[in-house]
Amino acid sequence: MKNNGFTLIELLAVIVILGILATITVPTIVGLINNSKESTLDEQKNTIVDAAKRWGTDNFRKLPTTSCDVSVDFLQKEGYISSEKDVIDPTTDEKMTGCVRITFESSNNQYKYNYVNTCGTSCE
Repeated sequence: MKNNGFTLIELLAVIVILGILATITVPTIVGLINNSKESTLDEQKNTIVDAAKRWGTDNFRKLPTTSCDVSVDFLQKEGYISSEKDVIDPTTDEKMTGCVRITFESSNNQYKYNYVNTCGTSCE
């Protein structure tokens, strides 16, 4: 009699080995994907802050001596951020609706730009 197949023990051994490999590699891959999304989000925030800096340079007279916010939507409408598509948060896949808070620091006589998720007093 000819045996041309695998035994049940051999098949179970292969399944166990594949399961062990999956438990080792899947968390690593998921971690890499999450790190990539966080890195992309940081780059998008930097791009938005750079756009707000350009707006601030062009509209220096509108900037107060305390602080104000410039929204992502406003920067898109004014052409400082490409308006072809919405700015998407890669970690949530939702539209970014935050602002750049522009604060005047009197100690060194310059403006500081930070991305914030909630908007306050508008510079617009």
